[in-house]
Amino acid sequence: MSRFLPYFDLEKIFLHKDKILPYNSPMTNLVGLQKCQDYDFEKVYQAIKKLFELVPPPDVKDKVVLLKPNILYPKKPELAVCTHPVLVGASVKAFVELGAKKVYAGESPAIAGSTSAAKFTGIYDQVVNNGGEWIDFKDAELVECPEGKTVKQLNFTTAFRKADVVVSLSKLKSHQLMAYTGAMKNLFGLVIGLEKSQTHYRFPNKSDFASYITDLNIAANPQYAIMDAIVGMEGPGGPGGGDPIHLGFIAASDNILALDWKCSSLVGYNPHEITNLEDALKRRIWLKSEKDIQVVGEKEEDCRSRTFKIVKDTAPTLQKMMPAVVNVLATYFFVKTPHFNSKKCVKCGKCMQICPPKVIQMKGKNGTATLTDKKKCQHCFCCHEICPNSAIKLRKF
Repeated sequence: MSRFLPYFDLEKIFLHKDKILPYNSPMTNLVGLQKCQDYDFEKVYQAIKKLFELVPPPDVKDKVVLLKPNILYPKKPELAVCTHPVLVGASVKAFVELGAKKVYAGESPAIAGSTSAAKFTGIYDQVVNNGGEWIDFKDAELVECPEGKTVKQLNFTTAFRKADVVVSLSKLKSHQLMAYTGAMKNLFGLVIGLEKSQTHYRFPNKSDFASYITDLNIAANPQYAIMDAIVGMEGPGGPGGGDPIHLGFIAASDNILALDWKCSSLVGYNPHEITNLEDALKRRIWLKSEKDIQVVGEKEEDCRSRTFKIVKDTAPTLQKMMPAVVNVLATYFFVKTPHFNSKKCVKCGKCMQICPPKVIQMKGKNGTATLTDKKKCQHCFCCHEICPNSAIKLRKF
């Protein structure tokens, strides 16, 4: 399919608003903003249609569109853990009305069945009721990434090969490890289930993982992205146990880095300090400079949050940055480690299942989860991310 051509293939060009552009280069540096105060379906749908006018998506007529919402694990919409089902349903309807041959939506939660998670969150019904089809991310196949710096190949869901157009439907959230998670990080879900934790094990250093996320987005080549920022998630508990915060807007772009750059800045982050965004900017694939981003639609000040609790004290892993002796000391005195609250633990065992080095066991008080070997902890924070009951806190010492 055409979207697997290398970036900057100048022999393949198309006409868009009287501008000749490289086929696979970003179409624009535009980020559209639309205020939307709640999840009333008609309001969300109209906001997305307006965003499509401001920043047109690619031509999807008679093509297969794959929407990738964020379902970290099964949680009710009001907790802001997942992309809101109404935004997913409205996006499905909007792409169907653009003439798409098929509109798929899919996800691969680290722990939980894909379809059961989609049904629990309400996303499944919104997809099928608006003309789309839910597709499980089960089997994987190899996707080449010759432009990658950290990896040259990735295992993506086989659903990826079925699509002509990939769209990221993300939720704006804080993140304990990466500080912020949005449209680019959301595409990590193209990787199947527990292989995500194996990736954390391979790249425990935050800068290496950031580079991996950039490589993944090069391979995925998303042509459009929509950000659910009506209600986001703030604070150090993100992306799974933070606090919902009303932000009141939806954003969209055909340039996934531009979207993340602008959305993260609107809630108070310096995007240069978000490791994966800075890495992506330095690649000069999506943007040559952040100054090239142009906002259309609502004024930035009307969408800006001055109360959003950003993650300042992120949890870096230092294993590859320092000598071995310093690494040992840093691990004990500077790097955050999971601490388990036996009163909140519901003994579901999800943290034990997802732990890459298998150092979490149900051997704590009354059979609750506990960290059995602090030295072997990889500080990937998969356990913290997946815990359904916020029973894991990340602390130094």
